[in-house]
Amino acid sequence: MALASSIVMAFCSIAASQILLGLALVLFLSLREKPEWPVGMGWAGAFLGLTLVAALVSGDARSALPQIKKLYLWTLLPLGATLLARGFPRAAIVWPVCIVAGASALWSFWEYYSKWQAAVAAHQDFYLAYVADRITGFMSHWMTFGAHMMIAFSLTGAVLLFTRQTLGRRVLLVALLGVFGVAILLGQTRSVWLGVGCSAAVLMACWRPWSLLSLPVVVALTYVVAPGAIRSRMESIVRPHGEVDSNAHREVTREVGWRMIAAHPVLGLGPEGPGKHFREYLTPERAAKPLPDGYYGHLHNLYLQYGAERGLPALLCFFVFVGLNVRSWMRRPSAIRYFALASMAGLASSGLFEHNLGDSEVLTLFLALFGLAAVRKDEL
Repeated sequence: MALASSIVMAFCSIAASQILLGLALVLFLSLREKPEWPVGMGWAGAFLGLTLVAALVSGDARSALPQIKKLYLWTLLPLGATLLARGFPRAAIVWPVCIVAGASALWSFWEYYSKWQAAVAAHQDFYLAYVADRITGFMSHWMTFGAHMMIAFSLTGAVLLFTRQTLGRRVLLVALLGVFGVAILLGQTRSVWLGVGCSAAVLMACWRPWSLLSLPVVVALTYVVAPGAIRSRMESIVRPHGEVDSNAHREVTREVGWRMIAAHPVLGLGPEGPGKHFREYLTPERAAKPLPDGYYGHLHNLYLQYGAERGLPALLCFFVFVGLNVRSWMRRPSAIRYFALASMAGLASSGLFEHNLGDSEVLTLFLALFGLAAVRKDEL
C-alpha cells in the first residue's frame, strides 16, 4: 500500500509521495524478495550511469545534485513491477488516482474563476494577465498540473474504453473525462494540448481506428465554442502576442540546445548545466541584444535537455529503454497497457516543448507507467 499511496500522492503532494516511496523501498528490502524488472533495464541502468558520469566530469557536481537526487525515483521501476507481479490489484491505484486528480481539476475551476475576477477588478486584459499566472490545481506550476491532467485523462479514457464497468462507474468515468478535459482546456498550456491530442489519438486508434476521423471535428468545435481567451491561445501557435506566448523564447532555447549538444556530444555539460551555461552558447547576434521574456534555467525540450546535460549516448539509452517497453506493450496489449501507451504518447509529444520530466511529480508518474504495464494481467 505504501507504493500505491506514493503514486496517488504524486497528484497532490510530492513530499508525501517521496516519503511513501522511501517507506515502500525499506519494506521491500526488508522482505529480501527477488525483484521483477521491466524490459530493457540494462539500458535504463546505462542511462543512469551516464548521468552520474556526466555529473562527475562536468567539474561542478554540486550543481548537478537536484537531478542526481531524482535518480531515487527510478526505484519505482523494480518496485512497481514486483508489486504488481505479486498480484496487487491495479484498481487500488487507478480509482484513487482518478478521484484525487478529479479533485485537483475541480479546484482549478475555482482558481480560474478567481483569476478572471481579479483581472476584471484590476481592469487588466485577462489573456495577458492569465498566461503568466495560470491554474495549477494541487500543484505549484501549471506545466506540472497540465501533465497530471493529461495522464489522468489517458487513464480515465483507457478504463472507459477497454474495461467492463457497472453503469454507475461508466457515468463517473464520463464525468471525470469531461472534468479533466475542461481543466486541460482552461490551463491553456499548448504543449499539454498537443500531448492530450496525441493521447486521445492513441486511445481511439487502439479502440476503433475509424474514430480518429472525429478528432479534427472535435478540435474545430472546441475552437468555435471556446471563450475568447482560449481561442486567442490557440491562435498564438501561429500568431503569438509578442513575447507573451513564449514562441520567440522557445526558438532561442532550441537554438542554444543544439549548440550545446554540438559542442559536448558525448557527456554533455552535466545535469543542470544548460541553465548554468546558457549565455555562453548564444550566438554573438543573440548575445548583443536582450533575450525574449522567459525562463532560461532549462531548454524547454526534454530531448535537447537530456542531450545537452548528459550527452547523446545517454539520450540513446533513454530512447531504447522506452522503445523496448512500448514495443512490449503493443505486442501484448491490455487496458492498462493502452493507458501506458496513451500517456507515453502524450508525455513524448509535449516533451518537444517542455522539460516535463524535470518535475519530480511528472517523473514519478512516468516511471510508474513501466511498473503498472510490466505485467499483462488486468485487474481494473
